[in-house]
Amino acid sequence: MESVSSKVSSQNQITLPGDVRKKLGVKPGDKVVFIEEDDRIVIKSLKDLVYEMVEGFKDLDKTDKEFRKGFDRMFREG
Repeated sequence: MESVSSKVSSQNQITLPGDVRKKLGVKPGDKVVFIEEDDRIVIKSLKDLVYEMVEGFKDLDKTDKEFRKGFDRMFREG
C-alpha cells in the first residue's frame, strides 16, 4: 500500500481511508486501537489485538483469575 493521508477535523477526528480500512479489515462501528511502538503509532483493529493477546497467553502458565485481572487492567488503563 502506498502512502495515504487523512485530515484531522475540528473535533480531532480522522477518517480512515478506504485502503487502510480494507487492510485492517474494519467496518463502520468496529473499534480500533492506537499502540505506541518505539517512535511510531500503530493502528490495529481491537478484534485482532484481542486475538493476538489470547494466542500469546496460551503458552503462559497463568491461572484464569490472573489472566482476567491482567486483561481488565489493560482496558482500564487504556
